[in-house]
Amino acid sequence: MTETASLMETADQFAQDLIANNIAGLMPVFTPVGIGQAMALQAQPGSAEGSESFEIDDQGDNLLHITFRGPESAGGDGTIFTQWVEVEGFWKVDAIGRVE
Repeated sequence: MTETASLMETADQFAQDLIANNIAGLMPVFTPVGIGQAMALQAQPGSAEGSESFEIDDQGDNLLHITFRGPESAGGDGTIFTQWVEVEGFWKVDAIGRVE
């Protein structure tokens, strides 16, 4: 298994946990810096919760854009960026925010 495949698998689970609002699954995926940014992001209107699907686009250098697809009634589509770092053999989100 390559690092990229492992990162993509981790990002896939991360996106699924965002849609399901699985806080217990999300918490260990963040670095201390990333969790602060995630909390600030969550306080903004609109979220991945209620989305029907997602697509991950690898931007290179461990930067992934995740586009969530949802019905217009739930806010429609939205994209976030996630910057990943490897910490003791695990991929973690070190930066997160909205892509405008």
